[in-house]
Parts: sequence; C-alpha cells; structure tokens
Amino acid sequence: MPTEHGKLMNNLINGAKPQPTRGQQKADEIRGYYKQGLQQIRGNRNMHPDRRRIEIAQLYATTQAALKQVRDEQAKADQETFTKLERQLWGYDDVRALAPDRATIDTAIRDAQDRAAKLTKADQAARALAEAEQAGDTVLARAIAHQAHQRDWDDVVGDYLSTRPKAAERYQQAGEIYVRNNTPAGAVTHSFIGALGKPEELSGLDEKDITAMAEPQDSAA
Repeated sequence: MPTEHGKLMNNLINGAKPQPTRGQQKADEIRGYYKQGLQQIRGNRNMHPDRRRIEIAQLYATTQAALKQVRDEQAKADQETFTKLERQLWGYDDVRALAPDRATIDTAIRDAQDRAAKLTKADQAARALAEAEQAGDTVLARAIAHQAHQRDWDDVVGDYLSTRPKAAERYQQAGEIYVRNNTPAGAVTHSFIGALGKPEELSGLDEKDITAMAEPQDSAA
C-alpha cells in the first residue's frame, strides 16, 4: 500500500497549478507592446484614416508573426525538454556514470527492467518497490517506478517520488508538458500563445487581405 507521504506527493503532483511557460510570458509581453502601438496609432489625429488602417494592419501582421514564432519555439522547447526529463527520470545515465564496470551495470539494469515488466498489479508493484527501497536497490526501484508510470499506478509513482524531491520536480514538469501537448485543455492553452484579437479598423477583412495591406509597397505615404 502507498505510504501517507506517497499519497501526499501524488496529490501535490496531480493537483499542482502549472506555472506559465516562457512562451506564454513572451506572448503576453508581445501583446502588451501591440496594445501600446495600437494606442499610439489611434492617438495620432493628424494621420489620414487610410494611412491609419495600413499602419494598424502592419502592426497586426507583425505581431501575429511574432506570436507564431513564439508558439513554434515553445512547441520545440517542450519536445526537447520532455525528452530530456524522461531520460533523467527513467534512464540510467547517472548510474552508468558511477559504475566501475559498464557490462555489470547494464546486466543489472536489464534484469531490473525484466522483473518490473512482470508486475501486473499496483499492489504487487507497491510491495516490490518497498522491498527494493529497503534493500537499497535504486536500479530496481527506478524500473518499478517506470512500470508504475506506464501503467498509471499513481500511488506507486508517488511513493517513489516521495523520497526524491528532484525527481518529483522533474516528473511534475514533464506532466505539465504532456498536458499541454496531449489534451484538449492543453491544446487550448498552447493555441492561446498565438491568439490576437483583430482590431475594429480591420473588421471585415480576412487574413489574406490584411497581409496584402501590410505589404511594404502599400505603406508608402
């Protein structure tokens, strides 16, 4: 059975509020500059209305391009970070780096993975994890926790992470990335990075018309 500490860790991981990503922060900054630019253009009473529409179209198109770039960068960063976190959580690079005999540790890792793969129930995994922890077998404990993660045995994963705060932090971060990229709610959050409300001056124009209006040759005084 999972320990009380394990249950608490599991609740913290699953109930933690995701922190804003760097992409979301940059997108908010860009939209802030966009609003300031829009106010400046609208506040220039000496500007001809046609010219005002062109400058607003240019500002809108430039901002959209910047937001798209931020969204793409965030997606790439998520993929790279997730792969790194998965390797740190479930890989054995750290164990191999400290092992005097690579062949021996590789054999031990394969054996641990085989033993973990035979676990078919959460209570079995919980007992096996407790025994591995008591024996100080960190390789087997990690293999069991990985099996529990793949099987969605959250209480077992919680027990494993309860004594490993750094791993728990990585697990939560990986979970946030997974939610952003694999759930409907996460997709909405990610798409909001590129969201930009169309100003009233461009009402009735589609994106193609706005892009054409914003072209440099259309911006001559």
